[in-house]
Amino acid sequence: MTGFVAELDQLISERRKMTSPLYQTILAGKATQRLLQTFVVQRWPIKNLWTRNILGIASRVDDYRLRALLVENIYEEETGSLSGSSRHLDTFADFGSAVGVTREYLDDPRPWAETSAVVAHNIDACNNTDVHFTAGVASVLLLMEGQPPIVTADGGRSMLSVMRDDYGLPRFGYEFFVHHASSDAGSDAVSELEDEHAAAARELLVRYCDTPELRQQAHDYLVRALELRHRHFDAILREAYDPSEPVFRYPNA
Repeated sequence: MTGFVAELDQLISERRKMTSPLYQTILAGKATQRLLQTFVVQRWPIKNLWTRNILGIASRVDDYRLRALLVENIYEEETGSLSGSSRHLDTFADFGSAVGVTREYLDDPRPWAETSAVVAHNIDACNNTDVHFTAGVASVLLLMEGQPPIVTADGGRSMLSVMRDDYGLPRFGYEFFVHHASSDAGSDAVSELEDEHAAAARELLVRYCDTPELRQQAHDYLVRALELRHRHFDAILREAYDPSEPVFRYPNA
């Protein structure tokens, strides 16, 4: 790994999801139903475009082996076949259903300005042919696949365990978190896939981000992506969380 890629990894680590008060609130078991519903609705437009954005990167990678790794990522997201799950976006919709968000509502999510800003950044970074594709590799692919597991500081609570144990979701409601950034026992195969996808992103950067100008562009796009994501997280918490409301608990859990 080059020093440049290590620098990008450090930027991601310093502003990983668990540094956000939104994720801290959710993992503390304090989320209300309104907060969890808003989380699903405002995260949906970003997740809904994930594979199409990665396709935008893959279409410009001339190395067959590296392109195939991106195609594998897309195939897993769209089918779940490599991890034995369902289409990943469908499992996120199932999480929404468990907290009271209908699929019909997701078809018309009405994203906030902070959400739309993340969507616009990702589309630009991955699909704008005036921007080198390594900007998308750094600020979308590596940012998502290179995230460490979403766990509390002591490692005792993860998104999977808190959804299952604190909020009482049934299996269909927490399945998404089995396959995304989970450090729980039994998810080793999933973690291995995520590590492979992050490794592909790093190899793409080493191979193609090979001038000072391209490295600066990738760095700047990542810094902007991190800022936009945290504004997005902060807006969800600010607009949808009132600690006086009851903590969510799945009915009859």
